[in-house]
Formats: sequence, structure tokens, C-alpha cells
Amino acid sequence: MLGNRQQVTHSRVFAGDLIDCGFCGHKITGEIKTKQTKSGPRESIDYRCTKYNKPGHLRTRIKEADFDAQVLAFFDKNRIDDDSVRDWFRAVLASKTKDSQAETKAMRSELQRQSTLLADQQDRPLNLRIDGQIDDDTFASKNTELRDRHASIVLQLEALTRTRDENAELASRVFELSQTLTEKWLTAEYAEKRQILKIVWLNCQLDDVTLVPTIRKPFDVLAEGPFVPDSGG
Repeated sequence: MLGNRQQVTHSRVFAGDLIDCGFCGHKITGEIKTKQTKSGPRESIDYRCTKYNKPGHLRTRIKEADFDAQVLAFFDKNRIDDDSVRDWFRAVLASKTKDSQAETKAMRSELQRQSTLLADQQDRPLNLRIDGQIDDDTFASKNTELRDRHASIVLQLEALTRTRDENAELASRVFELSQTLTEKWLTAEYAEKRQILKIVWLNCQLDDVTLVPTIRKPFDVLAEGPFVPDSGG
């Protein structure tokens, strides 16, 4: 349908609902520009607001290389140069993971207790129906209620195990990643770059030509440093 034209939106790292325009609030998009050079056509990506052509809007266009430079500067702020502080941060993550696992174990035990209790309760209406003490409608209603409650608990158990384990693993990996982002960014593939930004940024606005991200925890502490007046450094 598009003839010989190939859409390459997948290569526009900073487009696709990732950044909002600070002037109007609309999304930033990317355009691939082709320039003829002595060595042949050369492609580059410019970013602009989707409402760039609207009367009165800022006519700002930013090269992808400029965005890359800003992202790398941000990653440098996340880098902890002191080995002892890095080790402390890892120890805190390990402690939090241990506490989370203990909490998960307690919650899982309680949900399993409720699941066993409901399984026993499901047998009672059946026995009463067999004995003729309740009618079909009452049995069907009660059985459906107990079955739905049991299914809900099973789903909670599955989600609890998956979410807590994934988060604990992710926290450790993300910190290790944060310490090597500068080296990895320029050689990363499109999907990897997008995932990195989504992990680190809650959202981001473009203020004229400057990226202004809202940073997810704990990267905000890594980037800005904790405000402790009496920390003695």
C-alpha cells in the first residue's frame, strides 16, 4: 500500500509518546531527513512537537545527537564514583529484597490459608444439597460465590509471587545498569534505549531545546543526591 516507501519509525528513540512539548503539552515526534553528501545520501533525525506548524508555536527542532548528549549527561549524574557508596547501595537493595521476600512469604501463607478454607467451604453446600437441605438455586448461588472468591485468591497468589520476585530482581539489575549506562547507551539497540528511558524516567518534557525528565525513584536520589545538611559529605 505504501509502494516502495519504508517506514522507519522504530529508529526514532525519543518519539512515540515518550516526551511532551513544554510549550503546548502535545507529543514530540521525529522526522528522518536525508541529505545528499559526496559519499552518498546521509540520514539524520530531527525532533519537533506534533503541533510545530501551528501558528504561534515555537519553531524548535532538535537533532537526535543533541538529545543523546543530554541523556548521557544525565546518566553521568547517576554514576557513583565512590566504590564504598556503591557497595552500600547494593547492600541496601539486598536488605530491601530480603524484607520484601519475607513479607511476600507471610502474605502467600495467608492467601494459601484462605484458599484451603474456601475449598473446604465449597464441599458444604454440595453435602447439604445431597442431603436435600437446600434447593438447586441456593446451591448454585452459593457455589458460584465460593468459586469466584477462590479464583480471586488464586490470581492474587500468582500476581504476588510474580510481581515481588520480578521487582526484587529488577531493582538489583537496574542499579547495576545505572552504573554503566554511559558506556552502553550509544551502542544500544532502539528497544534497549527505549526500555532504559522508561525505567529511569517517569515522564519527560521538552523545554525549548532542553529535556526535563521527571525521574523515577531511586534514580532521583542517584541523580540529585539526598538532601542531608548534616551528612558531613
